[in-house]
Amino acid sequence: MHKTSEYDATVEMGLPVTLIETVLEDDDGNVEIPNLDMLLATVAVARALTPVQLVGAELRFLRHVLHLTGAEFARAIDLSDKTVVSRWENGKTRPGGYTEKIIRQLILNLLGSRAPGIDIPDNAIPGMVIRQRDASEGPLPMAFSFKSRSDTGGQSIDCYAEAA
Repeated sequence: MHKTSEYDATVEMGLPVTLIETVLEDDDGNVEIPNLDMLLATVAVARALTPVQLVGAELRFLRHVLHLTGAEFARAIDLSDKTVVSRWENGKTRPGGYTEKIIRQLILNLLGSRAPGIDIPDNAIPGMVIRQRDASEGPLPMAFSFKSRSDTGGQSIDCYAEAA
């Protein structure tokens, strides 16, 4: 097996994600993505921290990473109408600014500790100014690499981090 320099993980992630110096590929073209759960959490946290309005595919991705049904997701963000989540994910409507911040905070609360390569600033979501998007914009492309990083105790940990 050898590391590929860049790998388009859009199919696996459901969002446009490129992995840099991360994926292992054998001679038959089979690929292995190390620590997939950590990668999913990292992509979700990175997207929650990016102050650009969420689109349907991104909302669906976030809900799937949380392992929630539409009804469970609606309850988690205190919505009485579970069909609203389906309308968001299908691009018929979008959550309002306050609701979007609730979704982002939920992601940070539930997945932040599983994404050690992403620094989460204090009060990141309440003070966030979310940039609006037009209807034609799709999910944001993102790139990640698998790196070693020191934790607060000086230990080296493997983690995904956004690629520059």
